[in-house]
Amino acid sequence: MTNEKDLLVQALGTDEPPLTLDFNAIEAKGRARRSAVATAAVVSGVGVITSGVVLGLGSAGDPGVPTEREIAYCYRTADITSDSPNQHIPVGIGGHGGRGDVTVDIMQICADSWRSNVYGFQPPEADHIPPLVACVLTDDAVNATAGAIGVFPGDSGTCAALGLARVTPWTGG
Repeated sequence: MTNEKDLLVQALGTDEPPLTLDFNAIEAKGRARRSAVATAAVVSGVGVITSGVVLGLGSAGDPGVPTEREIAYCYRTADITSDSPNQHIPVGIGGHGGRGDVTVDIMQICADSWRSNVYGFQPPEADHIPPLVACVLTDDAVNATAGAIGVFPGDSGTCAALGLARVTPWTGG
C-alpha cells in the first residue's frame, strides 16, 4: 500500500529537501494580518465618523452621548419645559424589536419636518429651515425620554442654555 509521502518521494525524488510547514509561523502571520486589517477598519471607521455626524460613541454615562436610540424629538422652540401642543414631536422606529436607531437620521428627519412644515413649526409662508442643534435630553425635558436626542432650532450655545449636553451642530438650508 502506498501512502501520500511515498507518492511525493516518487514524484519529487529523494534529492529534494523535505517538505515541512511551520504551522505556528503561518498561524502567527495570519493573526498579525487579521489584526492589521481590524486596526485599519477601526481607523477608517473613526475617520468616517469624525467627518460626519458624531453620534452614539462612548459609554452610556458620557456627556453628549444618547442612551436612548429608538426615539428622538424634533422641537418647535428651544424649550424643554413647555407642554404646548406640537412643542416637540417624537420620532421613533417601531416594530424592529429594539434594533432601530434614530440617532443617525434625526437631524435630517427634523430638517425635513421644518421644510415641509408638517407640524406647523413655522408660519405657512416661511420657506427656510432654521439652524438646528442636537442635544441629549435629561429628566427635565417635559413629556420626553431622558437620554434621547432633542433637535432644537438654535446654535452651538442652545444646548448649554437648556442645561443639556450638545450632540452635534447642524445648520439647515
